[in-house]
Amino acid sequence: MKALVVLTLTALSLSPASDKFELKPYLFKSYERYIYDYREVFRGVRNTGRFEIVIRKKGKEYEVTIGGRYREWEGVVSERFTDASEVAGFVLMKSYFNHHWLIPLTRTLFSKALVKVLRAKNLDLSPGVKKLDEDTLRVVRKCKVGGLSGRMIEILKGKEVVFRLCLSPYTSLPTYVYKKSEEGNLYEIKLLEYSDLK
Repeated sequence: MKALVVLTLTALSLSPASDKFELKPYLFKSYERYIYDYREVFRGVRNTGRFEIVIRKKGKEYEVTIGGRYREWEGVVSERFTDASEVAGFVLMKSYFNHHWLIPLTRTLFSKALVKVLRAKNLDLSPGVKKLDEDTLRVVRKCKVGGLSGRMIEILKGKEVVFRLCLSPYTSLPTYVYKKSEEGNLYEIKLLEYSDLK
């Protein structure tokens, strides 16, 4: 996706954060529970979904349990991992084999490209606008999703937003992801509830 390519270039060109807004994307805590709402427009058809993700530390590993529904599909999967990149690969693989309800997560929270970019290095999320090329802008501003404050990165092509990502210092997973594909499909996932207390 062009938006993720742009995000990759942006991440690699940014310097470490100069303020005290410390983020640790995809660095799991001992316990976390998320509930997300998902919406999309795919080939002109609107679809919705709902997901619950529970992360528990088990020794040196993390047990990740994902339950959800998307369109006519639903299910639950659980597996142990040592790194978030393993989760992204697992979700992608499962989505191909009778777990089609996981497809939205491969496009948003556990997109392998997104996980790789955000784990690469710290991002400078000081609010402001930066020109990436002739018709592409990166905008960073404050956001609040699911009651949690954070920073939102927006990528604009011309006057159109093609990518939005909200990160919070309180969570390891993004609280919001919006993406528009080159084909015009829209994908959006938004945090509804979060807890790091058992």
